[in-house]
This record gives sequence, C-alpha cells and structure tokens, in this order.
Amino acid sequence: MARLSTTDQLADLRRTYTGENLSQVVPAVRDGEPLPDATTEAQRQLEAKVLLAACTAASVVQLMPPASITTPTPVFRTVEPGEAVRLHLAPRALGPLLFELLPRTEDGYGMGVAGLTHVQHRRSAELTTGDASVVLAGVDQAAWEQGMRYVRWMHDFRGVEYTDGGGLDEDVAKAATGSALLRRVHLWHDACWLRALPLGDGWFVEWPGGPSETDVRAKLDHPRFGTRHEISLHRGEAPTQDVDRAMRSYPWPEEFVSVITAGEPDQGPVRR
Repeated sequence: MARLSTTDQLADLRRTYTGENLSQVVPAVRDGEPLPDATTEAQRQLEAKVLLAACTAASVVQLMPPASITTPTPVFRTVEPGEAVRLHLAPRALGPLLFELLPRTEDGYGMGVAGLTHVQHRRSAELTTGDASVVLAGVDQAAWEQGMRYVRWMHDFRGVEYTDGGGLDEDVAKAATGSALLRRVHLWHDACWLRALPLGDGWFVEWPGGPSETDVRAKLDHPRFGTRHEISLHRGEAPTQDVDRAMRSYPWPEEFVSVITAGEPDQGPVRR
C-alpha cells in the first residue's frame, strides 16, 4: 500500500476537526493554512455566538421526530474555516438555529444577535453584522423562507409577543475560544449533544457519549490543528434511556421535520 503524502496526512487530520471533504481541505493545506483562526474580534464574537446558539438549537432538533437523545444530533455537518466560516447544516437545523440567532425583542428583553442581518445568495445565506459574517452553505431562497416560517411558528407556539430587531448587544467572554471551538466542532460529531459556554478564565465543554476526553484533549493540543485557548472538558456517559413516547409523537408541522436545506450543500469550489 502506497504511503500517504504529507499533504494527504494533514488533510485527513484536518477533516477530523472540520468534517470537510478532500476537495475542500487539500488546497488549504497546500497553501499552508492547516486550520486558520478568525483574525478580527468582531468575527470571533460572531462565531462564539453562533456556537452558543447551535448548542441551544441542537436541543430542539433532538426533539423532532424520531425524537432521540441517544442518537448524535449535531447542528453542523461541516465547517469550512476561512476569513468567514462556511457552515453546512444538518437536516432540520436551519429553523432552530435562526430562531436563536436572529435579533428580536420579547417582553422588553433582547434576544438573538443585535444587528445581525441576512444577505441571500444563490446557493447560500449569509448572516452578517456588517463587520463579521458566517455563511450557511446550501441554504437557497426557498430553504431560507422555510427556515423563517419555523421562526414565526415558534413565536406563535410560545405565545410571546415580540418585535423584530433589537437583540442582545453583549460581548461573549473569551470569544476567541468560542470561535476556535466552532471551527473544530466536528471533533464532537459523534457525541449525543454538545454544550459549550464561557466559564471563568476559559470555556467549558461538556458532552455525553462519543469521543473520550483523552482523544479530544490530544486533538486540541495538536501543534498544528489544535488551540492554545483555555478549555475545560467533561465527557459524560451516553444516556441509556430515550425520551418518552409522548415526546416522540408530538405533532410537529411536517415541513419542519423534513430537510430544509437545498439538497446536499455544495461542497465543491466555493460558490455563493
């Protein structure tokens, strides 16, 4: 068997952090960018807020049919790290993620990311604060509209009066750490769920099932693909009992439990 080239070895290693395919990874590795971090504070802040939103959104996605807390339910299938990250969403994740991210005011309280707006491209949706952005790959106009129908349905379901705009205008502590975790979030792809939040001098990351603490720590400490940020890790045991039958049979609107991105997101050369 032929030995893999150094480029191929580095590409395979990066894929464990990001979930990318080879056509995405190899050019970046050849250009000397093993796994770039965000370069501005605005970008780090937005990416940290996206990670926090995704952890909350995942708990909703878990409750959609077939409603399981024993099966891994990641929000992101793939992360392409660059000047702005491109995020490939898992099925059903768009609506819950938008609900957590888009700015609104509920009973006088700001929710979501203040100043976050939407720019629609042919094959993707861009969320931007003006000085930072993330791209949701594979989210075309039809998918975006469906995601927004979920947002409006959730507002009605909760019965809380709200107005668009406003949002929460607070910085996330140690945002560079949250951003670095988002760009490496595929490390927890096989966990039942992921919780990450700033705590003390760093971030705390907790997950049940999936990779061991030893394996994750080794990858975070890797000299080329890891990060030097302070991160506390805790792996719990995977749940042995699933959600009850009543939760499994909850009557979700059909359109929100089907795939809401535009088929398989484009994972070839970057095209908007």
